[in-house]
Amino acid sequence: MAFDPTSTLLPLQPQPDPPLPTAVDSIDPSPSDAHDEPFPSDGDPSLPRVGMEFDSPDTARSFYCAHAERVGFRVRNSKSFTSRVDDAVIMRRFVCSRQGRPSKKDPFDLTKKRRNRTSSREGCRAMLQVNRRENGCWCVSRFVLEHCHPLGLVTDLSPMKKLPTKPGVPLLTVPVLAPPRQNGLGPGGGVAQSLLEYFKRMQSDNPAFFYAIHLDRNNCIGNVFWADSRARMAYNYFGDAVSFDMTCKRNKRAVPFVAFTGFNHHRQLINFGCAFMTEESEESFAWLFDTWRTLMSDHKPTSITTCYSESVETAVSGVFPDVKQRFCQRNIFSCLKERLSDVYSSNPGFKPELKHVVKGSETPSEFESGWRSLLERYNLTENCWLGFFYNIRHKWVPAFVRDSFFGEVFEDIKPENMQKFFQRNSITTTTLRDLVTQFDKAMACQYEKELQADVLTTQARPVMRTASPMEKQASEFYTRTIFEIFQEELVESSSFFTESFEEQGPISKYRVVRYDDANNFHVVTYNPSEKILSCNCLKFEYKGIQCCHALRVLIASGELLLPESYFLKRWGRNAKANEFYLNLASDWVNDLCRDAIRLAEEGATCQAVYKAAKSALCKALQDVRYAKNGTFRLTRYIIPFFFSFFKKKKYFSAGK
Repeated sequence: MAFDPTSTLLPLQPQPDPPLPTAVDSIDPSPSDAHDEPFPSDGDPSLPRVGMEFDSPDTARSFYCAHAERVGFRVRNSKSFTSRVDDAVIMRRFVCSRQGRPSKKDPFDLTKKRRNRTSSREGCRAMLQVNRRENGCWCVSRFVLEHCHPLGLVTDLSPMKKLPTKPGVPLLTVPVLAPPRQNGLGPGGGVAQSLLEYFKRMQSDNPAFFYAIHLDRNNCIGNVFWADSRARMAYNYFGDAVSFDMTCKRNKRAVPFVAFTGFNHHRQLINFGCAFMTEESEESFAWLFDTWRTLMSDHKPTSITTCYSESVETAVSGVFPDVKQRFCQRNIFSCLKERLSDVYSSNPGFKPELKHVVKGSETPSEFESGWRSLLERYNLTENCWLGFFYNIRHKWVPAFVRDSFFGEVFEDIKPENMQKFFQRNSITTTTLRDLVTQFDKAMACQYEKELQADVLTTQARPVMRTASPMEKQASEFYTRTIFEIFQEELVESSSFFTESFEEQGPISKYRVVRYDDANNFHVVTYNPSEKILSCNCLKFEYKGIQCCHALRVLIASGELLLPESYFLKRWGRNAKANEFYLNLASDWVNDLCRDAIRLAEEGATCQAVYKAAKSALCKALQDVRYAKNGTFRLTRYIIPFFFSFFKKKKYFSAGK
């Protein structure tokens, strides 16, 4: 269940809207008659006030834009008056970008081409007006402070502009959080209150929906975390390799959005939970990781990938001390490119050589040798930034983390992150509540793609490239995407030959050498009696798919099939075998949650009733486990039968 935020919402209750100013559109250039709007009298020099003087209207606009940036809105130019004597400008007005109302267009007027686009105009009357005096100075004659819309969110680009399509130009146009004032998620609590009301409504409709809030030092909402039932289900199946994605937050145009992500058995992006974070303190990250771990029933992942951050690293080590942690390699390369911009520009070949040393080294000694040679070749042995990232090499270089599973089956294709996911689904909005709504819709489409991939894997037969029984065995177990990777490894194994060089009882060691490169070899250890196989490339430990070197040893030893222990369930087509009828699973969870809530309410009246309810609940949980174990074998055949049934039904309908 969600954390009850009632006690923290006292300062966030919506306040009655102040009376809107009148006669804003009437313009009187006389400063003495322009006191129809009150303004704070606390003496804050950053606030505009009537009577302030500026050297030029541009200076006045810059001052008003600085005020708008602190509060959380955008400024645009409005009306201006010119003198009847010399046509010189004597009045300028700057207004909130949401001033005015959308223009009414005739939908039946076909003479003009119109685009179907939304408008940000909401009738806001906030404005600043300056008039030119006889001495040449520009004086504030009118100032309206109040806005009729929530503050705290601005966008860099107008929503009416097209997204750039040129390569290298960022496509993401999402909200940017203004510095917190009265509350962590926006001034006045409007943004936070809107989010919490939305989450409450989601939880009333779906009891399995979870959300939690974290207060900052000012006792205001600073961080919000949420996850639905689908995210929790996905973690049960694919929660072994987790990424803490902060690409949206680190992007200059993005909101403070972070997510726990992973990949399913089709190598598609899945979500394990999301959060809005307004501060990057160690305390905030520790709260987020601990809340997420509690939601997932203290089930820890095997590995977790994060961006480079000391606060995140310390928080992960505190909450998940036994979990293998690494820094995102792409993030490290971005930091190097930023810190070594002069080296990159003067040495075009440095970047590809650096990536080759990092990604192409299979052992720590190979990386050490390649790194030393690279720095000597470019005379960078004394570079402090390269030395710094070298000191933390065990946290991001693949050669040092290959002993743990991270699920990176693709080497040349970059995995999708949340920033790319936002771009692909055109998640561009001006409020956090709208962003959550659009994100939920995008994830629903993502789940549909997963279901389509399940159907394609079940109904379509892959093309075999060899006559090996091992290939047929893999085609029946893996999904279509993962099988293609295994198939490449199997075909690649024919490029090697093996020779045994050491035997210790039933254990044999083989040297696996490529025909066209006799200088490099891999060592494979094989125990045929216990079906234990390992290679020093550690591809199976790192990716979960057996390497071509080990497959070559199996084939050379006369083995026709791969031992079942080397087929990871998370890559199989039955990875979610106990989740049949996927569309009904979420409804079942919500229905059971409602019954559990009613049981808790009725069972907490007195001690005797509590004991009876507790006993009944324990017995029901035991019965569920027995039923779950009894129906597990049936689920392997339900999904194929389900789709075959509807396929036949469609065929007979077409026949009619």
